Amino acid sequence: MKLLLTLLFLSTSTIFAQSILKGRVVEKNGKPIYLANVYIEGTYDGSTTDSLGNFTFETNERGAKTIKASVVGRPLYSKPIELPYKELLIIQLQGSENRLQEVSIQAGALQANSSGKNTVMSPLDIVTTAGSMGNIISALATLPGAQVAGENGRLMVHGGDASETQTYINGIRVAQPYTATPNEVPVRGRFSPMLFKGVNFSTGGYSAEFGNALSSILALSTENTIEQPETEVSLSSVGLGLGHTLQWGKNSLTFNSSYTNLKPYSKIITPDIRWTKPYENASGELIYRHQFKKGFLNIYGAYNFENMGLYQSDINYEEPIPLKKKSNNNYANITYSQDLGNRWAFHSGVGIGYLRDKLHYSDIYLPNDEKSLHLKGTIRKTWKNSIKSIWGIEYFDNNYKEEYHRQELAYSYGYHSKMTALFTETTFGLLPNLIGKIGLRGTTSNLQSKKTIEPRASLGYALNKYTQLSLAYGTFHQQAPSSLLKYDPQLGWLAAKHYIANYFYEKSGHLLRLEAYHKTYDNLIKYNSQTAGYDSQYDNNGNGKVKGFDVFYKNTGSVKNLQYWISYSYTDSKRDEANYPHTVTPSYVYKHSLFIVGKYWFASLRSQLSLTNSIVSGRNYNDPNQTTFMNGHTKGYNNLSMSWSFLYSQQKIIHFSVSNVLGASPIYGYQYADRPNTQDIYDRRPIVPTAKRFVFLGYFWTISKNEKNNQLDNL
Repeated sequence: MKLLLTLLFLSTSTIFAQSILKGRVVEKNGKPIYLANVYIEGTYDGSTTDSLGNFTFETNERGAKTIKASVVGRPLYSKPIELPYKELLIIQLQGSENRLQEVSIQAGALQANSSGKNTVMSPLDIVTTAGSMGNIISALATLPGAQVAGENGRLMVHGGDASETQTYINGIRVAQPYTATPNEVPVRGRFSPMLFKGVNFSTGGYSAEFGNALSSILALSTENTIEQPETEVSLSSVGLGLGHTLQWGKNSLTFNSSYTNLKPYSKIITPDIRWTKPYENASGELIYRHQFKKGFLNIYGAYNFENMGLYQSDINYEEPIPLKKKSNNNYANITYSQDLGNRWAFHSGVGIGYLRDKLHYSDIYLPNDEKSLHLKGTIRKTWKNSIKSIWGIEYFDNNYKEEYHRQELAYSYGYHSKMTALFTETTFGLLPNLIGKIGLRGTTSNLQSKKTIEPRASLGYALNKYTQLSLAYGTFHQQAPSSLLKYDPQLGWLAAKHYIANYFYEKSGHLLRLEAYHKTYDNLIKYNSQTAGYDSQYDNNGNGKVKGFDVFYKNTGSVKNLQYWISYSYTDSKRDEANYPHTVTPSYVYKHSLFIVGKYWFASLRSQLSLTNSIVSGRNYNDPNQTTFMNGHTKGYNNLSMSWSFLYSQQKIIHFSVSNVLGASPIYGYQYADRPNTQDIYDRRPIVPTAKRFVFLGYFWTISKNEKNNQLDNL
């Protein structure tokens, strides 16, 4: 395990300052204004107002400064102020000719941020959700529209496969966001949720700023603040971890590292894996921040080394096949934001990734390399409080090479993709309660002869201060996934269109989100062999349609110390792709999925109990012994997970979690033999979890100047 659960409870980032600025933002009649943005000009010191219009934040600024306050739909407030300011600051905002009463566009948008209106989950929610084990991807699976296949652990959205979702950090693409594992063993997301101020997860209809994804964008953003010194130590049943933050002046450097080795764990709880080299992982992340007078520099880096060996079952062989795998996965990005004045802002970034995999499977050796580069620059302008625009340009360079070695046979294949994209998007107020967004994106590639033009549009309408309706439409294109593009680099663009309608209600600790959608696919990849290979023939003659609806309800206000949410998704996906003879429901789609997540804080026991219960329907599979294609159907299953977190002392925590408490035995599908046996029947074996349960026990300790604060205060 990576140092994910360490950051779960122990990351304390309270910024100590020389003075505290408090105040209230109101209308002319004294009515409080919710979510007004209050800040000191030329700095990143600021806050947003609560439902009573109150704000408070700390600053180490001194002397004559300018305090500013803004709300969409109102003129910008500006006033000179002398710091430190000891009195309560009352800010009265004027009305405007086009007031937007907290309208936002909810269609296709799920926010998991540390604060803010319309947030369905916080980073802390992610790591404290039972069954997630601190994995962003597993936690997102409890949200509507998202699915994670048990046998591979990758995120799928609204009936699309895992390749249709792209991951970004601070607006810069991550080419390889998952850890490495053998077949039928689920991967994990590589990144710690507690290093990010929020997770923005789209279920479709996303902004024109992003592209090359048919279904979804997962955008992670780090804090633009200077962290304070502290040290974090963890010991667990699977490894250990260490993190530390240094701070000097306008600079901070945060790193965390972890080491995981499943050898001791496997001796106590034996998985259904015959290890020759139990899974071993060394990983870490680093963030350097520097605050300029009107700008902010953020440097992020992550490394991940994995090593494993095992015997893997295969129905085509009498004995399990020996497998060895080593992986080095490195990623770094640099982003810079600058306030240009007069409501202009500049943001730029560069991201570099390098993945090196070495796979030995029986007498086959498959090494591969992937090098990725992403350059991006954007300009933003607020014309009025009701009109905001963005323009941007970006360049993607992806170089993939794989080699095949078997005895005397050896050959290589791959691709080198170069893409350039231009995009623009404007958000504007149409009526006092109506907001609109129009975007356009164009992309060219050296591998695809045609250019893509992608219009995007969305609307948000506030029925009242608690209820909103949203609509979204968009055209999206994507290159073929690496697993196919490496065999045929000339494959054309895959295409999709999204139509989404959303209802959103939030009041007094109750949040209800309803969403219906329809998605069409064109130019999907098809091939003429049982599995995709070097000698297969490929084309873009596939197509598909997906329709469905999502329901999400969250309650944090009815019972003290209790929060829970219920998430249900109905997904009707029909696709003609791969080697399908006609349109069918793919084997990776659950038609029905239901998640119930609950968390309760026992004050007298200084503990939090978390339970997650998931119920999913069965999935289709193709049985070659039947005449009808994809006519098999697995049984649905129920999975209950729990976790217990105990505050041993103010900064020391013991965490215990168990997945699949009830011992469910799901079958994800079947592997069939390539050839029939002597009775002309294709033999098969079930694809099942490699372990009935996963048990985790950890001890976490934070060392900081403030010896009282910890993340349990926020549970």
